[in-house]
Amino acid sequence: MAKTKFLKIACPRCGKKQIVYGKSSSRVKCTNCNKLLIQPTGGKTKIRAEVKEVL
Repeated sequence: MAKTKFLKIACPRCGKKQIVYGKSSSRVKCTNCNKLLIQPTGGKTKIRAEVKEVL
């Protein structure tokens, strides 16, 4: 079974929800307010948003 999962996160600024990959290799910004939500670190990502659900 895979150790990485998809995550449903909510932007701390505007509250918009997005689904992202747990080990994203690129930056992910909010599609509504353009705030940085995911920062790649070489392995796991640094999540700068509230995780609502693990899918």
